[in-house]
Amino acid sequence: MVENAARRHIETDIKGRTFTPFAGAKKHTYASKVTTLKNALKQCGLKNGDTISFHHQLREGDYVITTTLEAVRELGVKNIRMAQTAMFNIHEPVIDFIKDRTVNRIEGSINGSVGAYVSKHLLDFPVILRSHGGRWAAVKKGELHPTIAVIAASAADERGNATGIVGESAFGPISYSQVDAMHADHVIIVTDTLVEYPSPHQEIQERYVDVVAHVDNIGDPKKIMSGTTKVTENPEKLKIAHDCVDLMDATGLIKNGMVFQSGAGGISLAAMKYLGERLEEKDITASTATGGLTQLICDIYKAGRVKNIYYSQVFDAYSVKFLQEDLGLPADIGHYADPTSKGRTIDGLDTVVLGATEVDTDFNVNVNTHSDGRLLHGIGGHQDTAAGASLSIITCPVFRKTNPIVREHVTTVTTPGDVVDAIVTNQGIAINPNRKDLIEKVKGAIPLVSIEELKESAYQATGGPQHVEFTNDVVGMTKWFDGTVLDIIWKVKDV
Repeated sequence: MVENAARRHIETDIKGRTFTPFAGAKKHTYASKVTTLKNALKQCGLKNGDTISFHHQLREGDYVITTTLEAVRELGVKNIRMAQTAMFNIHEPVIDFIKDRTVNRIEGSINGSVGAYVSKHLLDFPVILRSHGGRWAAVKKGELHPTIAVIAASAADERGNATGIVGESAFGPISYSQVDAMHADHVIIVTDTLVEYPSPHQEIQERYVDVVAHVDNIGDPKKIMSGTTKVTENPEKLKIAHDCVDLMDATGLIKNGMVFQSGAGGISLAAMKYLGERLEEKDITASTATGGLTQLICDIYKAGRVKNIYYSQVFDAYSVKFLQEDLGLPADIGHYADPTSKGRTIDGLDTVVLGATEVDTDFNVNVNTHSDGRLLHGIGGHQDTAAGASLSIITCPVFRKTNPIVREHVTTVTTPGDVVDAIVTNQGIAINPNRKDLIEKVKGAIPLVSIEELKESAYQATGGPQHVEFTNDVVGMTKWFDGTVLDIIWKVKDV
């Protein structure tokens, strides 16, 4: 028997179990977590070699990555591993942080100038590219462990409850960073708008947050809609989009209760426009639209042609305003695409329309590199949705300028042909021979061509692929969403 701090005599060993005596109570008082970004990093113990994660939902309008790395540099910290969900041309200053070794590793999608740079100037470790679902799983399993999660928020209270739905810089729900908040050693909320406690929306909750960094401006939400998230106006591409909807119709998928998703590319968005029109013509009401939210999806919803919007990110300012009035069904990326979960929104997809930089005769798809080997794009939800949908449609022209897009072998495998069902091009539609059921369904309704015919047409028009010689140096790798290595991105030999 021992006397504890409450002056009670207790047993510490009962039936083989050992118990610790009460040592005294302390009143926990609340203190504001708000400080500067530089101080926030210091409070979180930032050191050489740490991993800092970011989300990309401000897209081309994001200021947080560059601002954070400037603070890291001022603190004299080196060899940071960046674990952003995506990077865009606005992040070109990252190149300077690579040059002075503030950053020496990147595990996250890269779009544009930074990708072009690391394609020629290798980092200390290969760039690792994961899908949205694959990244969530990697953080959840500890394969990718953020030391500090830096999470942009358009509004937050002084305790760290944070949102992206309201505020001057609103960009939509913070759907990518929940897993970082739950698993990082430390969490910093970066916001330009402090609101009264409690924040009206809380995609990130105070229980995960170490500190709130108040900055002048997290970014420009008008630039959420980047060049890859605008509906195409090209007549040839519009025809491809229209053919996608004809294919959906011929397979019987345009029906009451259908579930669909579009990619963020211009052709994919145009296909959603035509799908909305087809739903109207046939007096059909879809059950659910999933994935990224655009004005097109909002308009289909407002027209009563889709009952539910299950969104995980927002692609334009119109949709942000829409969510402020009608929240719909927000789904974090884990709910959307985590391959280790027991149920994902994408598993119920009837159809998805996706883009490609290249496709090959085995129906493998490349969205990461151009044919010259430069790493210019991320994976996004490409793998996740292609694997989850009953009908995964890839859209692309047969060739671009003098470069064959349909070819014998893609430069980089992003999504394997096993989960690709149809290629819709400006010169016809090819269905994966493994999908005999689809071929049978569209017989007589949709004219089909073989993937080999499309390849031959591309080669005749362009003279075939340009010869590109690669070295044995590894720029990066694509991973399948289960964490296995799908392909290696090699450095191009300097000519």
